[in-house]
Amino acid sequence: MPKKLDYRAVWADARALLAAHKEAMVAIAGFFIFMPAWISAFFVPPFMVDTLANADKAMATLSSYFQAFWPILLPTMLVALYGSLSLYVLLSGRVLAKVGDVFAVAGIIFLPYLLASIIIGWSVLAGLFLFLIPGLYLAGRFAVMPAIIAQENGGGTAGAIRRAWQVTSKCGWAVLILMLFVTVVVRLIAGIAGGVVEAICQAIAGADGIPIVQSAITALFVAGEAVAYVLMLVAINRQLSAQTVPQ
Repeated sequence: MPKKLDYRAVWADARALLAAHKEAMVAIAGFFIFMPAWISAFFVPPFMVDTLANADKAMATLSSYFQAFWPILLPTMLVALYGSLSLYVLLSGRVLAKVGDVFAVAGIIFLPYLLASIIIGWSVLAGLFLFLIPGLYLAGRFAVMPAIIAQENGGGTAGAIRRAWQVTSKCGWAVLILMLFVTVVVRLIAGIAGGVVEAICQAIAGADGIPIVQSAITALFVAGEAVAYVLMLVAINRQLSAQTVPQ
C-alpha cells in the first residue's frame, strides 16, 4: 500500500494530543516561547528582506541584522528552541513521571537537536536561495526531525536526519502543503488581531501606540504558531512512521 498523509487523521491526532497535555503545553510554551518572543518583539524590529532572488544581498541583510541584535536574538532563540524541544519530548510517548522529567530529557538531547536544526536550516536556506523549489522540498522532507529526535530511539543528530528523510519519503510535498496552510492561517489571524490591537493602542496613546502591549500580541501568536507546529509535526510523524519500514 503506498504511503499517504491523511490530513484529517493529522488534525484528529493533534487535537487529541492537545487535549491530553493542554496544561503542561500552555505552561511550557508560555515560559519558554511566549516570554522570549515578547522580549524579542519589544526590543528588536522585525527582519525584512526585499527578495530572495539576490542571494548575496539577502545574506548580507541577514548578517547585518543578526550582528546588530545578536545579544537579544541569540539567547531568546536558544530558549525558544529549548521550549519547542520540551514540547516535542512531552508528546514523544516517553514514560515521564513528572513535567520536570521533560526538561531533563530536553537538556540531554538539546545539543544534538541544535546541531541537526543548524544542518537542516542551512540546507533549506541554500535551497531557497539557489532555486527556491529545492529549499521548499527539503523543508517538507526534514520537518519531522524534532519529533524524531525527541523519541527515545531518536538516534542522535545523524540518525534523526536520516530517519526524517525516510519517514517523509513520497510525502514531502504533502507535509509542506500542510505546513504552509497552518502558517498562512495563523499569520492571517495574527495580522488581523495585530492590526486591531495596534489601532486601539494608537487611539489610546497616539501614533507610537503601546509597544509593550503590541509586542505581547505578536509574541502570543508566535507561541501559538509554535505550538500548532509541534502538534502537527508530532501527528505527522506518528502517522507516517507507522507506514515506514525500518531500515
